[in-house]
Amino acid sequence: MKIGLTGTIASGKTTVSILLRRRGMAVFNCDNYAKTALYAGSQCFGKIVAAFGEEIVGRDGDIDKKKMADLIFSDEEKRKQMNAIVHPYVLAGMRRFFRSHENDPIVFAEVPLLFEAGWNDEFDRICVVTCSKETAIRRMMEDRGYSEEEAAARYESQIDPEKQKAMADHVIMNETSLKDLDHEINLWIRDLRKESAHGTEA
Repeated sequence: MKIGLTGTIASGKTTVSILLRRRGMAVFNCDNYAKTALYAGSQCFGKIVAAFGEEIVGRDGDIDKKKMADLIFSDEEKRKQMNAIVHPYVLAGMRRFFRSHENDPIVFAEVPLLFEAGWNDEFDRICVVTCSKETAIRRMMEDRGYSEEEAAARYESQIDPEKQKAMADHVIMNETSLKDLDHEINLWIRDLRKESAHGTEA
């Protein structure tokens, strides 16, 4: 069973992934894999430089992450252009990961832009991790050093959280403590294992 893990910004998707790994689950991290596209020698490197110019390359010879982020966050067309280069690369990597874990009863992928990328059909189930707008903005200010305006702008740039929840098979509301989140994941995994076992019997 392939589970897509997505959700709203600063909702704790990565924390959920860590808790899943602690339970021995295989989890593919799309964001981490996407970062490898920015290294000199990656199959995306030449395409990115051709699209955005040599000034996007940092002193170390790799693409400068901050310059790239500033560029695509402020320009929707450039963001689409970047996604068109990187998304197929990440998708191929995720599919390879799934194939390498095809004997696992349950396997996960953390995909922040799952709905934006239109990858719904890649998964048997989709889980959305979410929290209130106030909590998300506070976390971005505390954990990422954003100003309130920067945090609010990033929150507003995502797909409507209510739409995300409507498209999910399972929703994790990560609003309180790590202990509560851990308990909720225990219950969810128990249900997934039952479902996976029934699927195998069928």
